[in-house]
Amino acid sequence: MNLLLRRCWLRVALLALGGWLSLSAQTGLVIEKIEINHVGPPAVSDDLVRANLHVKVGDRYNPLATDDDIAALRATGYFLNVRVAVDRTDGGVKLIYVLQGQPVLGDIRFQGNRKYNNASLLKKVKSRVGQPLDEYKLFTDAQEIKKKYEKAGYRQTRVEPKESINAELGRATVTFEITEAPKVRIVDVQFVGAQAFSQRKLRKQIKTRRHWMFSWLTGSGKLRRNSFRRTRKSSEIFTGTRAT
Repeated sequence: MNLLLRRCWLRVALLALGGWLSLSAQTGLVIEKIEINHVGPPAVSDDLVRANLHVKVGDRYNPLATDDDIAALRATGYFLNVRVAVDRTDGGVKLIYVLQGQPVLGDIRFQGNRKYNNASLLKKVKSRVGQPLDEYKLFTDAQEIKKKYEKAGYRQTRVEPKESINAELGRATVTFEITEAPKVRIVDVQFVGAQAFSQRKLRKQIKTRRHWMFSWLTGSGKLRRNSFRRTRKSSEIFTGTRAT
C-alpha cells in the first residue's frame, strides 16, 4: 500500500476518532452533506452506493444509522472495507463514506507443493482470475486441495490461502501455501478384545485394508478419515468391540 493510500486511511481514522470523541455533541445534529470517497478503483457507482444508504441529507445524525449503512454496504459483496467519518460543519455534520472495493483476482499461485503440480491443483480450485476476491470460495478451494492430499494418504497436509492485495490497482494475488505431510500407510488392523471371531475374518468385514506390495494398483493401505469412521462403526456393530 503506497504513501498516498496510507495517508488517505490515516485521514479517515483521524476524522473517525474526532467524531468518536465528540459523539455526544454531534448526535442529533442535522446531516448537511454526504460524501462518497473511493480507495482504489470504484467497485460501483456513487448512485448505487447512495441507493444502499439509509441516512439522507436533512436527517438527524445517529451513529446507529451509519452502522446499519456499513452493514448494508458490506452485504452487497462489492466492498472489502467500509468506513464512515463524521466531520463537524457550521450547521451540523458531514458524513464521509470511504469505500474500498473488493479486488479482482489477478493471479492464483501454489507454494510448497511437490506431490502435485500446479495444473493438477488448479483443477480443484473454483476461484477464477478476473472474478472478485471471495474469501469463502478460497476457503472451500483450500479444503478441496486438502481432500486431494488426504485421498492419497497425506492426511496431515495443511493448505492455507494467503492474499496479497494492491488496493490502489484493485487487484489481488492468492497463494495457496501447502505444507505436505509424510504419507501415512496402514501397516496393520487389529480388533482388541475380539474373541468370537478371528482377526482375519473380522478384517474381511471392513473396507480399511493394510498396505501390501500391490497397493499401488489397488489403492489399499491409505488412511482415509471417512472410510475409517465407517470401519469403526461396522466393527462395533459386528463384534461389540472397538477397533484400533
